[in-house]
Amino acid sequence: MDILKTLSYAGTMDVLFSICKGKSKFTDIMFETELNPGILNRLLKTLIVSGILIKDLDGYHLSEKGTKVVLYTLQILNTENENKNYEALIDILSGRIQHHAEA
Repeated sequence: MDILKTLSYAGTMDVLFSICKGKSKFTDIMFETELNPGILNRLLKTLIVSGILIKDLDGYHLSEKGTKVVLYTLQILNTENENKNYEALIDILSGRIQHHAEA
């Protein structure tokens, strides 16, 4: 249930989608999501504590758990909202999961 609570915070999915698209630095995520720096900082910390994100010298990245969470969320959104096409991100994340499974 903690994952669902974390995902329900305003701006969380925008942050995760931004990171999926390759934005990993704080300022890049902030400009793409248009979130206040304080709010973004709290969201990123919450996502790290929940195991969805990892922070290293290159910035923020999805953990294996985070990749699965975002993939499943995108698949749900893709079936619920036919006006948005999440196929490209779904393909990227599916490839990452496949790569983890092979390793």
